[in-house]
Amino acid sequence: MTTNLAINDLPLAQVQPGQRVRITGYQGGRMLRARLLALGLNLGREVDILQNNRGLIIVGLNGGRVALGRGISQKVMTEPVGD
Repeated sequence: MTTNLAINDLPLAQVQPGQRVRITGYQGGRMLRARLLALGLNLGREVDILQNNRGLIIVGLNGGRVALGRGISQKVMTEPVGD
């Protein structure tokens, strides 16, 4: 299931460290959405990419950190946030 996807949206896994992005959609089902909402990664949320290496993606939100695996981060669509 896709939600609110635009042509210029990038998967979270392709965003470089140090960038700030807004979550615009998910490419997954109901269980994926529930899991991401439980982590605080809801639509419209702005997050900072702290680390993006071969395995983990670490995002900063609300003063904390959330680690996501490569598979889930491929399903979270984002857009860059202008400073």
